[in-house]
Amino acid sequence: MAKKAKTSKKAPWDKANPKKKAGKKSKKLTPAKKAKAKKAAKKAGRKYPSLVDNMNAAKAKKTKKASVKKSAAKKSRKAKTKKSAK
Repeated sequence: MAKKAKTSKKAPWDKANPKKKAGKKSKKLTPAKKAKAKKAAKKAGRKYPSLVDNMNAAKAKKTKKASVKKSAAKKSRKAKTKKSAK
């Protein structure tokens, strides 16, 4: 049976920023992603988000269903305002 190679898992705060190594600028978190990180921190009992909270918020992607629901809601609101304006 073959032995597994040991992989050293460094904590995120011990690693160098890969974007900086590549010569690229880091992107800022959007207000929605900041809110998500703050919510995760509060749930974990912290006053403010940690690096891990920020990384998870930045990594999370928007689902199609959520964006479709929002656009449908906007359309229905616009239709209601047009009817009331007439």
